[in-house]
Amino acid sequence: MFIGHYAAGFAIKRKAPDIPLWLIFISVQFVDILAFTLILLGVEKISYNPTDNPFLRTSIDYVPYSHSLFYSVIFAVFAYSLFQHTRTHKWGVALSIGVISHWFLDAIVHVKDLPLFLNTHKVGLGLWRLPMTAFVFELSLLVIAAIYFLPGIEKKRLHILTICFLAGGFFAMFLAPEQEATPQMASIASLTLYTIVTALAYFTERKKR
Repeated sequence: MFIGHYAAGFAIKRKAPDIPLWLIFISVQFVDILAFTLILLGVEKISYNPTDNPFLRTSIDYVPYSHSLFYSVIFAVFAYSLFQHTRTHKWGVALSIGVISHWFLDAIVHVKDLPLFLNTHKVGLGLWRLPMTAFVFELSLLVIAAIYFLPGIEKKRLHILTICFLAGGFFAMFLAPEQEATPQMASIASLTLYTIVTALAYFTERKKR
C-alpha cells in the first residue's frame, strides 16, 4: 500500500492532535523506511517484475525483518514503550497503532508475500491483482481520511496541498509506463519520497503556529 498509510496517519492525527504530523507519518511508514534501508544494505531483497500492473512491478522476495507480523508487533510495542515513557500514554498508543497499521493495510493489497514469522507463512489478500480496484480503494482511503481530518484543524490550505501532493504522486505512479528499476534505485526513490512527505508535514505545522 502507498498513500493508504498516510490516510491512517491523518486519522490518527485527528484523534491525537498534540502529536506532530511528521512523527505520525514516520510511524505509519516505519516498516517501509526500514525495508528500503535494509535493501540498500543488502539485508532484505526485492526485484523487478515486468508487468503492466503498476502495483506488481516490485517483487518482494525476502523481507523477514521489516515486513513480518512478528517484527511489526515488536516495533509497535517498542514505539509504545518509548513514547509512553518519554511523552504520554496517549502518544504511545497512537504511535504504536501507526506502526502496526502498516502491516494490516499491506495485508489487504499485497499478494502472498507478507510473512507472519520471519520469512515463513506468507499471506496477503491480493487486491493489487485488480489494479483499478486497488487504485480506487487506496485513493478513497485518502479522501475519507482527509474529510475526517480537515475539520479538526484551523488552517487547512497547507494540509490540503500535502494531501494533493500525495494524491498526485499516486496518480503518477499508477499511470507511469513500465520501466525497469533496480532495487537500489527503487529504495532511494522511495526513501526520498518519504523524506519529502515528512518534511511537508513538518513545515505545514511549523507555519501553522
